[in-house]
Amino acid sequence: MISKKIVLLSFIPIVSVGAYIYFFGLNIPFWDQWANVSLLMKQQQGILSIADLFAQHNEHRPFFPRLIWLVLARLTHYNVKAEQWTNLLIALAAFGFFIQRSLRLWREYKVIVPPALIPLLSLLVFNLGHRESWLQGFQTVVFLGMACIVMGFFLIVEDSPISYSIAILLGIITTFSMANGLLYWPIGLIIILLTAASKTRTIKIISWLVFSTLCIGLFLQHWTTTATINPAYLFAHLFEWLIWILNFLGAPLLAFWYIAWIFGALSVGLYGLVLVKAIKANLWKPMLPYLAISLFILITTFSISLGRMEFGLRQSTVSRYLTMSVWYWASLLVLLPLSALKPPYLHLLNLFFTASLVFLTIAGGWVGYVRLYQRILPAYETVISGQTVSEDVLAAIYPTPAEIRTQIDFLRENKLSAWSEIR
Repeated sequence: MISKKIVLLSFIPIVSVGAYIYFFGLNIPFWDQWANVSLLMKQQQGILSIADLFAQHNEHRPFFPRLIWLVLARLTHYNVKAEQWTNLLIALAAFGFFIQRSLRLWREYKVIVPPALIPLLSLLVFNLGHRESWLQGFQTVVFLGMACIVMGFFLIVEDSPISYSIAILLGIITTFSMANGLLYWPIGLIIILLTAASKTRTIKIISWLVFSTLCIGLFLQHWTTTATINPAYLFAHLFEWLIWILNFLGAPLLAFWYIAWIFGALSVGLYGLVLVKAIKANLWKPMLPYLAISLFILITTFSISLGRMEFGLRQSTVSRYLTMSVWYWASLLVLLPLSALKPPYLHLLNLFFTASLVFLTIAGGWVGYVRLYQRILPAYETVISGQTVSEDVLAAIYPTPAEIRTQIDFLRENKLSAWSEIR
């Protein structure tokens, strides 16, 4: 049983994110969200098609996030904050599922778990260091995709037709939420090969291959990428590339580009201890979903680094990436009590991680207030005061203001988003 004290402590980070959205989330589209307005325009004109919903945005095909956004827009007069609240609910659902499975694992193997570990996991997942994700509704792409990844890898392991069917459904959703959701299928196949019972192995493999082929094929149809990979640059800067990857992995603990790599290197060492224990004690099967999540993040880190490394080390700790990489650390923290690490060392590590995460949530929250809230606020206040938004003010919420004048006229005429709040 989890004590009331542990439950209350675990809710503090969740409440802090809720308060952050309440006070600093603003009801006006920001950058990528303006693409949603174009969908609303087509919907009103009766010309919105399935192709529009499947259309590529950056490298993603966010079909399911678009459905969520359209429903929320209809219910709330396109209040952008509804998307932010929805993202918090999705993260909460994924976290609750993850903790429930982790408690089951610890009980099954009679592991002594530090009482503060669950609040620490909550502080990790619901950290204001992820400021961009909490204050941008468009991040439904990542929140929904990662929730499906986290839940799906656990359900694949379970010997139940219903769980397996849900796992396939989650694979479809994550594929058509974020581009790296494609990785779900090969990693899931590995899980099936390692865990499926002999009587169901063949049907599971065949059905998995059928659905993965259909999803990947549909996703890649007419798919293009704007990312440019320069192998010569990468191999000429191998050490910097290594630091970039370690920074990405370490950022959920302390997202400063000049120090995050230390946490990344520490995580690699700790995962080494976990793997040694898994092999020696034959614990690899119960650990498999956590290791699959970590493998997903590792491959994602590598793929992002290929296209982003030339932007410099600062790019490796961008706060919106933390919404993905945080699950790499969550998996590690759950598995550490099963490793050969002695309880006093675990306690010290958890104290160290807690101190780092408290600092990150304070610093991240402040940076989000300065760089996002104060940046968007002038446009929002101009709209609700009934004034015309100038090009300079618009440039803070969209890089090329002339391109969204039609969308602004649509929102104003239909009293949507901030235009519904005009005084």
